Amino acid sequence: MQLVERLNPAQRAAVEHPGRAVLVIAGAGSGKTRVLTSRVAWLIARGVPPASIVAFTFTNRAAREMRERIETMVGGVSPAPWVGTFHATAARILRREAEALGLPRSFAIYDREDQEALIRDLASRLGWPEQSFKKSAVLAAISDAKNALVTPEDYARTAFAPEDRRVAECFARYDAELYRSGAMDFDDLIAHTVRLFRNHPDVASRYRAQFGHVLVDEYQDTNHAQFRLIHALAGDRGVVFVVGDDDQSIYGWRGADLRNVLEFETAFPGAAVVRLEQNYRSTASILKAANAVIANNQARKGKTLWCDREAGCRLRFVLAADEVDEARRVREFLAARVAGGGRLADCAVLYRTHAQSRALETELRHALIPYEVVGGVSFYQRREVKDLIAYLRVAANPRDTAMFWRVWNTPRRGLGASVRAAVEQRMAAIGEPGPAALRALAEAQSIAPAARRGAAELLKLLDELGAMLDAPVDRSLAWILERTGYLDWLGEDEGAADRRANVGELVVAASTFAGSEGGSVQEFLAEAALVTDADRVGEHGDRVPLLTAHNAKGLEFKAVAVIGLEEDLFPHASSLDRAERLEEERRLFYVALTRARDEVLLSAAAYRRRFDGARGGAVSRFVREIPETLLEVEERPRLAPRRERARRGLATRPGGDDFDGRRESQDEGEDAIAAGTPLRLRAAARAGRRVGQWVRHADFGDGVVVAAAEAGDDVKYTVRFGTRVLKVLGSFLTAGDSHGS
Repeated sequence: MQLVERLNPAQRAAVEHPGRAVLVIAGAGSGKTRVLTSRVAWLIARGVPPASIVAFTFTNRAAREMRERIETMVGGVSPAPWVGTFHATAARILRREAEALGLPRSFAIYDREDQEALIRDLASRLGWPEQSFKKSAVLAAISDAKNALVTPEDYARTAFAPEDRRVAECFARYDAELYRSGAMDFDDLIAHTVRLFRNHPDVASRYRAQFGHVLVDEYQDTNHAQFRLIHALAGDRGVVFVVGDDDQSIYGWRGADLRNVLEFETAFPGAAVVRLEQNYRSTASILKAANAVIANNQARKGKTLWCDREAGCRLRFVLAADEVDEARRVREFLAARVAGGGRLADCAVLYRTHAQSRALETELRHALIPYEVVGGVSFYQRREVKDLIAYLRVAANPRDTAMFWRVWNTPRRGLGASVRAAVEQRMAAIGEPGPAALRALAEAQSIAPAARRGAAELLKLLDELGAMLDAPVDRSLAWILERTGYLDWLGEDEGAADRRANVGELVVAASTFAGSEGGSVQEFLAEAALVTDADRVGEHGDRVPLLTAHNAKGLEFKAVAVIGLEEDLFPHASSLDRAERLEEERRLFYVALTRARDEVLLSAAAYRRRFDGARGGAVSRFVREIPETLLEVEERPRLAPRRERARRGLATRPGGDDFDGRRESQDEGEDAIAAGTPLRLRAAARAGRRVGQWVRHADFGDGVVVAAAEAGDDVKYTVRFGTRVLKVLGSFLTAGDSHGS
């Protein structure tokens, strides 16, 4: 069959496998998307009705790419297979079936900001001081519970610690408020769908009868709720075809369960396992490095990536003096690519935590190198964008309380605090949605004349907008802008131009959606609620993306720089006390390496300024796990002059000192700099140091040694520099004059 002729033997074996349950272990760059799309096209070519196929992905980008490839292979079939993210597909089911759960089909989807606002409001009602709890921690606990299909009642039964009881109380009220508002949060989309199938067997049977083939991309990232959704749809007779890579399971912190891969044959008895090990992305050197690192993990199915490409250049490793020097090295790396005719958008800088982007941004701005930070404030989270979308959401779902209050006085229309209090009281007493409560008060003349005019204006706007829900969404947005005068309301301050540009981009996005997707308000709201930062990478022209290794999952670039490769940072300090967490950190590094096609720069900083003070660097164990023959190591530089660091925006202490004195490193960290690594510490810098001897440091000046201790191949000295006593590695010291300073 022509559809499979261009596949390699392992890919073809997977696509044509006759088993009812098939697990495809697809290594990075091994063509998993090709296998999934070919499987769908092969099924259709063999006579399987397209509408009986449902394929789950994790990003809108991947879903869009899969749909386009399938259409190229088999043409436009109608009705088409269901291809979408877990959340989008669950939302699609719930738009049809939500009434069985007591929710409107036009339910709102609360994003992170909506959730935090609700938690903040609930905490206020419960009398919790804001400093006594963390919204993020409460929301994380609720999210974990929902992904595990734990209800508020279940959570309360096992909540014994005071903190857990507080979360349980908030969880119950949070869910009740969502229900009252006709809304769901992101996690509810899947949890409610599973609950729908469990509590309404007739509905579950109907969807099982429709979907005889269930396909899943990135199966290693599925959590318990997603696994239950797959299992519910497949039943005992459906065909389950999943593609994943246990070595790329990096989302355990948000509920992904690696056991879904490791125990697949238990969950689906008689399942077959097919391995895709030929890599079509990276050079042989990159693959050998990645294989060597991931081989240190125990919880894995096991595979070895290989390729037909030449070895390519070795991976480069740089031990920079500090994060400023590290940023400079990255800038030089990018500049060299551009000088060689490359594009910035074909490069990427990956790091473990968002905070690491600061020094990079400072350096790139100074060098006039365009960049985009992925994972900052998402476009759909910007105030002016959310304001306009709020009008659409309230018109579509009048029960959406959070969005009703957002449009309440945006722009200002004379609805003050007393009017809001009256509306809130009526909503609580009668259970009316916000617009209905406001209308009743206005008609009863229970509010002042000026407020009645504002109320009439808002209600008329929402009524007319509600009648436009089936119209193209760009037309509705243009109408809102005209009727509200929103652009004028943005004012003329320094940021107004950027805010207007964001409004313009929203209208363009809506116009594009209206032209390509049919474009109703309801459809656009569903799409906008599910957009992720990864879906938007590369939308802004030739800019180098700066992103966490987590956000880089599923992407690829010609050249990749992975920075901050130090113990306590990558691997993260929170992972060092548990073997399974450390293995997930190693998988994350494996993901970072395998994003690169041609070139990899790895970097660490000997000293890095952090919120709790500068500290000594210890090269990550992951670097040490790469064979020396695959690494090209650059000599350690000296710290940049203090004046140069200040010019580049490096914060200093009020007294003028660049560090606060906390430069201690753990002994393990000292070993990591030297033992078993190709890092060349100068023996002369370590020899002959004695207590009482004068030494010199590039930044601290002259000091006297007061203590010394072995630290692997180096020596850790305690040195008194004037009134300060610091611990410094010998490789950063030279012999000083006996007179001191």
